[in-house]
Amino acid sequence: MIVPTLIVNRFAILRDTRFVYDQTFHKGINIIRGDNGTGKSTVMDLLYYALGAEVKKWTVEQERCTHTLVEVLINGHPFCLRREISDTGKAPMYFFEGGSEAALKDMKNWLQYPNRRSDSKHSYSQQLFEMLGLPQHKTDDSTNLTMHQILRLIYVDQMTETSKLLKADSEWDNPVIRKAIGEFLLGIDDLDAHNLRQKLIDANKSFEAINGELKAIYRVLKDDSQTFRREKLVKEINSSKASISELESKQKGIRSTKLDCLNKEVKTRASEINAHLKSVASNEAGLLERKSIVNAELIDTKLFLDSIRFRLESIEQSQLTSSELGDVAFKYCPSCLAPIKEHENDSGCGLCKSEAGGAKRHYAYMQMINELNFQARESEALIEVFQNEVDKINAEIPKLNQEMELLKNEYQAITENADAVDAALSEVAAEIGFHRSQIVSMNEKIELTEKIEGLQADKEEAIVEISRIKDALERIEFSNEDRKFKIYGSIEKSAIDLLIKDGGYEDVFVDPEEVSFDFNRDRMFVNGRSKFSASSMVIMKNSIRSAIFLQSVKDPLVRLPRLFLNDNIEDKGMTHERSQNFQRSLVEACLELEGEFQLIFSTSMIDPELNDSEFVVGPYYKKGEHTLSLS
Repeated sequence: MIVPTLIVNRFAILRDTRFVYDQTFHKGINIIRGDNGTGKSTVMDLLYYALGAEVKKWTVEQERCTHTLVEVLINGHPFCLRREISDTGKAPMYFFEGGSEAALKDMKNWLQYPNRRSDSKHSYSQQLFEMLGLPQHKTDDSTNLTMHQILRLIYVDQMTETSKLLKADSEWDNPVIRKAIGEFLLGIDDLDAHNLRQKLIDANKSFEAINGELKAIYRVLKDDSQTFRREKLVKEINSSKASISELESKQKGIRSTKLDCLNKEVKTRASEINAHLKSVASNEAGLLERKSIVNAELIDTKLFLDSIRFRLESIEQSQLTSSELGDVAFKYCPSCLAPIKEHENDSGCGLCKSEAGGAKRHYAYMQMINELNFQARESEALIEVFQNEVDKINAEIPKLNQEMELLKNEYQAITENADAVDAALSEVAAEIGFHRSQIVSMNEKIELTEKIEGLQADKEEAIVEISRIKDALERIEFSNEDRKFKIYGSIEKSAIDLLIKDGGYEDVFVDPEEVSFDFNRDRMFVNGRSKFSASSMVIMKNSIRSAIFLQSVKDPLVRLPRLFLNDNIEDKGMTHERSQNFQRSLVEACLELEGEFQLIFSTSMIDPELNDSEFVVGPYYKKGEHTLSLS
């Protein structure tokens, strides 16, 4: 069995060809120490990047550097990894097999791997996974884990909220990815469940697309949806064909009919058509007039909503500015430029003298925001009503136009024939034309019916596929349940041991009954609670993340590569005594481990005993000094 192990031997940061940071690390415990503001986080973040992470924002000092070089032991074999510090934070990685001294002398035998895979080349994540012996699916990056995701469980940084289990990631983060990271690295799942979850997402998207198209068709059809039944449409087509046959027979008998009778019938029909035309035209004019009115209302409401949103944004910016800058004091009146007298009451406005305390100002902001939000919701509702009415009118007008066109054609055919017999024949021909147009319309409806039936069949297939994936996922999760229960229990026990050693700063930590963590929700809990004082949150997070690292050394099935980077030993009001106590507890726990591992952490409050130990890396950086020699 391959036990994935990643050890940093040497880490260097360069500006062009000059080394601005160059330190040797060792297996086991490594401590970077120095006063606040000396650049420890700068180095830790760049090490995180050098190992394959994606970084979007750089500090001023990091931007002045050009690339990183890290010598590592991957499962006992030496390799060098080099990356340029790019604006995108997604630079490719260069690999060299061997130590850093040889690598620096031989710039020809470096192999480049991109940040993202292609048809012709591995990504650097794929290459590192293969070197570490980690399983991976030969699919796209959206269903595969990358080094960037793996490092989210290896590195504890200062910028991520202490309530978050994993390092923050604004681009790739979602519950499915977080769960995959945890289950994969803890040896619970080998990406089979993750792959099924991705397929389930795609299957649900496919279902929603099909269902959405069906809903859109039904929404257009509305009450006419029942007319789109194949049996009914075929029956109507046959009926129209029968009517055509009857009318064609009628044409033959018309010439034998008396002309006087025909004249009367033609005149009556022409009068009916004329009246019907006037009615349809009147309806169309009314609809167009209503559409113009509603469109005007729609445009006005949209413009009003835009103005409300602009005012909301302006008020929120004003509120933020007010909270950041506080009260703005004027020495001179902005209108007449006369000196402003001081207000007798310090809590009042210095300009208009009205009472304007912070609470009142905050309440005033809330009133304005609530009122604007209410107006915005009303406007959005009106826009939907207006738009629906416009859509309905737009659907009705073509029907009226078609009806008018048929009536005009029939009227023209009747009135243009002076001969009564020809007029009667024209009327019959018009009826035949109408039935033929009905047949064309019915055939078009049959085509739409076939599309609906096809979509319904696709919907059924999507439902079956979703059910199949869910069943397969449930089987895998059930088979992984024993492993999950065992490893979570072991990690939680180690975390409890670290919390108990905290020293009584937090009552719940003195004798915790339960510690739990949830990758899916990105949350941690002690006795069911996820919120404590700021410093206790740091202790809780570091205890659980340290326990996961300790488990990786103890358990050969864990895929976390026995490496732990921590730049958050103290934060959020941590005292020297509490920080140093945790440092000692973590070091003691590491010294009990068997097997290769590496812990690298930074501190500005190093325990005096550890400061003189073999665990420290580099000098102690005093205030005014910096880890990077950029000057």
